[in-house]
Amino acid sequence: MPRSPRSSRLLASFALAAAAGTALPGALACNRCDLYYLPIEWQAEEVPVDADLFAVAVAKGVVVAVGDGGAIARQAGEGAWTAPASATDAALRGVEFATAEVVIAVGEGGVVVRSVDAGETWAVVDAGVTDDLAAVGCHEAGTCVAAGDGVLLVSTDAGASWAPPASAPAELGALRAVGVNNGYDEFVAVGLAGAIVISPDAQTWTAVPGASADFHAVALTASDWALGGADGALIILANGVLIDLSQFDRATITGLTREGEWMARADGVVVHGYPAWAEDGGGVRTEEELPPLHAVVAIGDEAVVVGDDGTVGRVRLAEERECDRRYH
Repeated sequence: MPRSPRSSRLLASFALAAAAGTALPGALACNRCDLYYLPIEWQAEEVPVDADLFAVAVAKGVVVAVGDGGAIARQAGEGAWTAPASATDAALRGVEFATAEVVIAVGEGGVVVRSVDAGETWAVVDAGVTDDLAAVGCHEAGTCVAAGDGVLLVSTDAGASWAPPASAPAELGALRAVGVNNGYDEFVAVGLAGAIVISPDAQTWTAVPGASADFHAVALTASDWALGGADGALIILANGVLIDLSQFDRATITGLTREGEWMARADGVVVHGYPAWAEDGGGVRTEEELPPLHAVVAIGDEAVVVGDDGTVGRVRLAEERECDRRYH
């Protein structure tokens, strides 16, 4: 199983100590153990929502997750999760903070709901479309992009109003995820059947040909884009070139965090690494039997993951090392 570079450095020193017969502080007692690793700890969160949750976002310690039937779950800091009314019963598929206070969620039938108090109360915004929306991404300057089935929408006022972009391909496809590069004002939207469109300003969009996978997630990693999707598809988009790093493990990738340190999958597995897909040792994965997972967001050294049946959990690397007997 792959490990992160940081973990690999630790493992090398642990192996030397083990070979010399030196006891390792905090390590489990192991016979003939050459390697130790830090497993992922999963902590289930009590959330007053039992609907499938499809997306999650965070800003300034406030976490908002959205899902089926207009479900919204919110947590501020270390407080209890609440279930604010969303003002819609449409399935909400995407959510993003435009500012520390403004949150936007999008969903089926072109619904857009917006909060100006960090997710405590919500109101419907008329986006002027009835096409299903699946994702939303916002630049730190307040420009937001919503994407869905054959549709792109742009807001320049943090989601208060929406309009089509100035220029976009006639056939957009079924878009499922939006990524934002704050450093270069760049946006990318990806979706089914290899759909990839990219823009330097949210207004002028061009298609990137050459892919065929059904993409469900996108994340900026360094200056490139990582696109994850069905059957373990993982494509790096670097300066317009597609680099195939698809996973041997064929589970569908549903969520990626910035820099790729956390990956959520439809088979109920969370993977951690730097990045999680690195050939020289991405990381470890959860061992709990979890329902299908749909999205993940990083919060410091931890992450929040959401999935079916109101599943919400926090994941982190354990402090105690374990003997790596996975290859013995």
